This record gives sequence, structure tokens and C-alpha cells, in this order.
Amino acid sequence: MNQKLPYLLNQYLNDQCSAAELAEFYVLVDDPANNMELSDLLDDAINTSTDEKQLTAVQETELLQYIFDHRESPLQRSKSVRGWDYRSWSAAAVIFLTLCAGLYYFKSNRVEQLREQAAAAISPGGNKATLTLADGKVISLQTAPNGQLAEVSGVKITKTKNGELVYSLSDGTAATTGENTISTPQGGQYLLSLPDGTKVWLNSASALKFPTAFSGTRERKVTLSGEAYFEVAKLKTPFVVTTDKQRVEVLGTHFNINAYLDEQQTKTTLLEGSVRVSSLTTGNVVMLSPGEEAMLKANRLDVQKADIERNTDWKNGIFMFKNESLEGIMRKIARWYNVEIVYEQYAPRKETFSGIVSRYDNVNKVLRRLELTGAVSFKIQGRKIIVSK
Repeated sequence: MNQKLPYLLNQYLNDQCSAAELAEFYVLVDDPANNMELSDLLDDAINTSTDEKQLTAVQETELLQYIFDHRESPLQRSKSVRGWDYRSWSAAAVIFLTLCAGLYYFKSNRVEQLREQAAAAISPGGNKATLTLADGKVISLQTAPNGQLAEVSGVKITKTKNGELVYSLSDGTAATTGENTISTPQGGQYLLSLPDGTKVWLNSASALKFPTAFSGTRERKVTLSGEAYFEVAKLKTPFVVTTDKQRVEVLGTHFNINAYLDEQQTKTTLLEGSVRVSSLTTGNVVMLSPGEEAMLKANRLDVQKADIERNTDWKNGIFMFKNESLEGIMRKIARWYNVEIVYEQYAPRKETFSGIVSRYDNVNKVLRRLELTGAVSFKIQGRKIIVSK
């Protein structure tokens, strides 16, 4: 153990190092033999500190500059990564990354506590939706009791204890059919079972319009805005989903449609069976096979290999980001946590991120994962998340 290291680290964190002490501290940081000890000292400091200590911008710049200036010999260099020699980082680089990652929390316990309190008021989404009947009656599915909610022209509408809305024909037939609409708010989702047995998982900020029965119709037609996952009952009558830009026709299959108006494209992802996707603007038609997706963007309809896990992550209760822009990520966070996103002038909107996090985590945990990359910062004010560099 180096007896001087604890003292020098404390001096450094408090910005009290003399020139001689600073030079000695850099030498100790650069020695791989001190890596474990320095890591332990940082852990202790983070866990026990109640002060508003922080690694200042000046300290960060000084230490980073020292790392880049302290190169290894040319013979030890290898491939270049984004302009930096891959093996040019000394042991100090490892410690610097530890400082940057760990001391994000060390910066200010008091500020972090306030942020935790603000984030606590922003809960993850859940089973929330409203049902609008053909006669205009509106039912809140969040507050409605379990059991039968209504019966209209031979169609029973029931809310199960598992949070599913079920349509069923009470005597096997329906005298008349009418249009119903189920809508989820930001921070809501819901499972619907249509009278033909088709199941629909509706994502947040989405709506599905459908008939109370499909009896005597040439096609089982529903209208979607937002995002939904369909498991279509296999019948001879085609099942059709229309959005503002496209029409999807199937007989019986599993697929996901993302048709949010604030997204640049409409995406249809096929898991099993086959679907026929057509553009309402151009009339172009494509057929999908399992594992493919149709992308409709700027009136262009293309087929490509689908990332099934990422495209259906929401149904499985996770956020899965793969080289996804910050703007795209924040749109998902806004819908699920029911928050407003505000970007400061130099916020890295186009910066891409990858990772997996539960949709049921506190919003602060999701934001913290992004912040640890060092590329972005967040502030929470009420139900507003402010994004900055």
C-alpha cells in the first residue's frame, strides 16, 4: 500500500494540491500497482461522503491531458480508434474512467437526493386505457371494476382481473355491430381480446378502432394509430389493419406495427405467418416473410431483415436500444413515463446509444445509464426532463 495515496487523493478531490503534490499524484495514478488501491479509495469516498465534493472541470481536463500526453513507445501502439492510438492509453486512463463514472455520484449527494425525489414522482407506465363505446359512453379501464362492463347487441364486454379487455358474443351472434375505440394515454398500455379471438397489445399513446363483432363482414378491419402487437386468430376472413399511411392484410399471424405520427417511418415487423403491406399513397405492395419488416418512409416501401427483439421490446417489458439516436430514445421515454422532453441548445440529439433497461425501472435509473456514457446530462423539473450536453 502506498501511504501517500489516500492523502493525495483527498487533496486532489478538494482541489488543494500544491504543484509538487499534483505531480506526485499523477505519478501514483499512472502506476498500475496502485490501480486496486485507488479504486478502493474511490469506493470508500463515494459511499461515505456527505459533502458536495466534485471532480471539477479543470481537474478533469488536467488529468485527461496528462493521460493523452503520457504515451507508450511507438512499438507498443496498435490500431487507431477514432483518431486515438488504441494502446496509447496508460494505466491512468483506466483510473480516469473510474473517476468519471464513479464521481458522477460523488459530485453532490444533495443534488442527487433532490433528483431522486423529483424522479420518484415520475412512475413507469401501466395498464391504463379508456374505452369509447359506439353510443359515445366512455369507460376508464383503470378505475372500472373487474367483470362485465357492458353488453351491446349480443356482445359482452368484460374486464378480467389480469387487466385484459375481452369482447365475446353472448349467444354466438351479434344483432348489429358498432365501432368501439380503446385508447391508451402516455404512460399506458392494454391488452384487448377481439370477438374473433384476436389478441392486441396496445402500447402507450395509441388507439385502436374496431367493430364489436365481425359477423357478416368481408374482412375483419381495425384502425390503428400508435403501436400495437397482434396475434391474429386464423379464419378465412382476412384481418386488415389500417394506419394513416398503410394497409396490412393477413389471415392469421403474429406481427407488430409501429405507426406513431411523431416517427419518421411506419414499421411492420412479422414474427410468424405472412402479411401483405401496401402504401395508401403510392399503392406499392410488399409481402413479408417471418423475420422481415416493411419500412414505409417518405412514400417509399422497403423490405429488410427485422430485429425482432428490439422491435417488440416494449411488449416484453424492456427498452432495447441498438445504436439508437438520443431523440428516438427520449420519444420512447416520453410516451412511457408521460413526461415532456426539452432540449437545450447543444444537447446531443443525434448521438447514438445501445443498451437494455427495464421499462418498469424508475426513470432516474434509465437516465443515469445514459449519463454514464459522458455524452449527455439530464435535469428533472416536475414532469419535464431537460436534456443537455
